[in-house]
Amino acid sequence: MAHADADAGDLPPPPAKKKKSPTEEEAEKRRKKLTPGSLMKGLIRSGGGDATPAEGDQVIVHCTTRTIDGIIVNSTRREHGGKGVPLRFVLGKSKMILGFAEGFPTMLMGEIAMVVLRKYLSFSHSIFSQFKMKPQIHYAEEDCPVTAPDGFPKDDELQFEIEMLDFFKAKIVAEDLGVVKKIIDEGKGWETPREPYEVTARITARTGDGKELLPSKEEPYFFTIGKSEVRDMLGDGRLIKRRVVDGKGEFPMDCPLHDSLLRVHYKGMLLDEPKSIFYDTRVDNHGEPLEFCSGEGLVPEGFEMCVRLMLPGEKSIVTCPPDFAYDKFPRLPANVPEGAHVQWEIELLGFEMPKDWTGFTFQEIMDDAEKIKTTGNRLFKEGKFELAKAKYEKVLREYNHVHPQDDDEGKIFANSRSSLHLNVAACYQKMGEYRKSIDTCNKVLEANPVHVKALYRRGMSYMLLGDFDDAKKDFEKMIAVDKSSEPDATAALNKLKQTIQETEKKARKQFKGLFDKKPGEISEVGVGEPEGNKTDTTGSGEAASTADRDTDAKEAIPRADSGLAFEEERPGLLARIWPSASRIFSSLGLNRCTIL
Repeated sequence: MAHADADAGDLPPPPAKKKKSPTEEEAEKRRKKLTPGSLMKGLIRSGGGDATPAEGDQVIVHCTTRTIDGIIVNSTRREHGGKGVPLRFVLGKSKMILGFAEGFPTMLMGEIAMVVLRKYLSFSHSIFSQFKMKPQIHYAEEDCPVTAPDGFPKDDELQFEIEMLDFFKAKIVAEDLGVVKKIIDEGKGWETPREPYEVTARITARTGDGKELLPSKEEPYFFTIGKSEVRDMLGDGRLIKRRVVDGKGEFPMDCPLHDSLLRVHYKGMLLDEPKSIFYDTRVDNHGEPLEFCSGEGLVPEGFEMCVRLMLPGEKSIVTCPPDFAYDKFPRLPANVPEGAHVQWEIELLGFEMPKDWTGFTFQEIMDDAEKIKTTGNRLFKEGKFELAKAKYEKVLREYNHVHPQDDDEGKIFANSRSSLHLNVAACYQKMGEYRKSIDTCNKVLEANPVHVKALYRRGMSYMLLGDFDDAKKDFEKMIAVDKSSEPDATAALNKLKQTIQETEKKARKQFKGLFDKKPGEISEVGVGEPEGNKTDTTGSGEAASTADRDTDAKEAIPRADSGLAFEEERPGLLARIWPSASRIFSSLGLNRCTIL
């Protein structure tokens, strides 16, 4: 009789544990950051069917981000100030915040849900009592793979309204996810076109928000693989450059540089009316080409972006949306209506490289630098702060190779460099990048600690950031080092005092009653007197915040002749103060909540 117990050596080896891919390990590591209550979903509108997105699917969603008191800070929807272009992600491939990665796979097609990501959330909904929710699963996550936009309240309590527009199994064409394919009808056979095959195809192009750019037509397109190029300039399908005639040289080494003098022939048409030519250089400019310097805002932004990626002799067809065509540019000629999508046929005839200062005398260098600075000043006054900053920074880079020969030249050179740095700081202030403005002012103050204009501009940036103590020190130092600056410094100190008082007043109003409850009771932040008893004639909420900012901005302007004038104002603080969390669902009519 055989022994009942088999020898251990006769047993089959246990199945090998499948090794996780780096992507799976990273996803599991991030998932461990989720704690009970850190991600909630409130259902606003149910979706259809029972299918939900899976890994490898592309999801297309509209997203509106609000503070807990309902103030919109970001949105893809036009009605909320967005461009109307939905977001696209490939699950398991695209970089996204943790709340999206875990929330999207729970949604149905057509579903609208509210995802709430907060630090501390207390509300009196009948299903819940009290929860602690952490912002570390959105943009405040440690090692978050995506960066929040400048000025985005990533450490605040936020709510994300998501609408699932579509999802489908995606075919990744480009590793950077710049090209993702959705197969509508399967083709036949196994062969695909490659260089140098000739292709006949019918093509329809639409923007991300569904607007048709290239309408469907019976006549097909003909092109040769490797001989044509279609470039999505913005990454959202709105600004398309299609090369139809090759240029000469190597891309991109032989393309125009910044500040080059360009010569082009072009023909402009309204996209919806292909036969309506509104300008043709060969007809309307007496056959002469258009000449312009790049980087000076002299042509529409979309036009210049595409010409900068052309080679001499190249011809391209550009399809451009209104915000990169003439809506933000003086509409010349006048027969281009507002909101028009346009198409340009552009031929780059050639270009001249920017001047090289090699061999210039010191005076010639300073004269050329002053011309570039004057152009930057014009761009600044036109509100083109990025272009203006680029002009100032170009001169500062070139100054690294300039060496004054005596004390007089050294003084002129140092003053010019300080002036350029302060102009860059002013651009950063206008762009809302106050920390970078401070860093740029520091470059001037390191060389001259008593530079009054640098102290003033840095002090204003500190105040806009909410660093009131540092702002006060800079304004007081202005008076100490230069008595003539006392009127401007005094005005700035008064403005600072008013800002501090307004901030404290808003905080007291918002937190009134928060600490008056007994342990275990739920407080509603911001609940004070009944509406009828309020004496605040400026209103409340976003309207009051806007009125305060408008008034503050006017009062912040110093004497016009001081050379220190500055009109920027920091975003309202109301959006950064806790409101009652119960308003989340009561204001939106949510009746179901799910902890994910």
